[in-house]
Amino acid sequence: MLQEIMLKAYKAYDDYIENGTFKSWLLRIASNYLNNYYSRNSVECLSLDYEDEEFDSLYGYLSSDELSPEEKLIHDELISSVMLQISKLPEKQRQMITYRYFYDMSIEEISTKMNIPKGTVKSATHYAIETLKKHFNVDTKGEKFMECKEIYKYLFIYANGTIQPDHKKLVEEHIKTCPKCNDIVVALQKLIPTMVFAQEDEISYFCISMPEIGLAYTGFRTEFPNYEEIQKALDKVNGNIPDSDMIMSSGFTKGCEMSARFDNEGNEIVMKVYEESETHRRVKASYMKKVFKYFWCYDVYENHSIMEHFIKQSKEAPNLYYGSYNNQLGSQSKSALYQAIPKEAENIRIKRGNGVIDCDTYKFAYVDRYVTEEETIRLEYSYLLNK
Repeated sequence: MLQEIMLKAYKAYDDYIENGTFKSWLLRIASNYLNNYYSRNSVECLSLDYEDEEFDSLYGYLSSDELSPEEKLIHDELISSVMLQISKLPEKQRQMITYRYFYDMSIEEISTKMNIPKGTVKSATHYAIETLKKHFNVDTKGEKFMECKEIYKYLFIYANGTIQPDHKKLVEEHIKTCPKCNDIVVALQKLIPTMVFAQEDEISYFCISMPEIGLAYTGFRTEFPNYEEIQKALDKVNGNIPDSDMIMSSGFTKGCEMSARFDNEGNEIVMKVYEESETHRRVKASYMKKVFKYFWCYDVYENHSIMEHFIKQSKEAPNLYYGSYNNQLGSQSKSALYQAIPKEAENIRIKRGNGVIDCDTYKFAYVDRYVTEEETIRLEYSYLLNK
């Protein structure tokens, strides 16, 4: 594998742009190669419990080769999520899963190696599998429900009442069987009415972050004085925007992935992503249905860096949590940041910010104020959580 990675790097070297570290570039090649290798070769090693002619195993479902590039990105992240959830299992369960599905050891071999009865191995392994299935919404018969990651992007516009009917139906069917997503909806429905925006002719921005699951909803309202002319131009091309037109252009750091963008009425705006630098990406609209004079962009991001920070500090200090978030919009605006805190949190202390809003299923630390072009808005807090 090392030889293959070095050969790929050698062949790709002419395309290397010296605006970042060579080590990072080489590690990306290695990471892509290893992901592809194990996706092709490890299905037999990790068949999480159920597979027949009608249903794949959980891992087989997550690592399907018959995927579009966008679907493959989502499913690669799901595989990483499976590994993360395995790492959170109790030590003995984690060992049994590793022996059983990574090393293909029999129940008897695991019993001998761990010096525990075969019945204990069977029951503990079964319980671990059921825990994983519950987290990923796969029932005990193998039927696959819509993954939470596929429904996350609709939860804010659903709670906001600006969702299209077909998407509304999907959300309502999903939250009937998913307590986690239902809790998010309940919290957002209570939070949104408390949010105060700027006047219509002023810029408004907000970000609602859910650190535990690496999810962020943002909203940005700006004015299009010539919106009627833009709408006529859109109608002529049936909403398909040429690459040369950078309408609805914005940037974000590479610690995030944009999942979706919606307009005032919940119509999805198709976005095209560009590599802007080593640390930032830029997006522009490639298809949009409507333009409004006071246009709201509701964006959904997967924020990997904030979730990694949350997981790391959970291990370092299991009962004490701290959070910090900042943003510089680069324009005079009314800006607000909200971060979700578990409802069981106690002794919440706001170092920088306005306070805490209790929304039943979650609490939100927040900061909300007007800022100038140069100002950075910051939110810093801590809380105790007895597990």
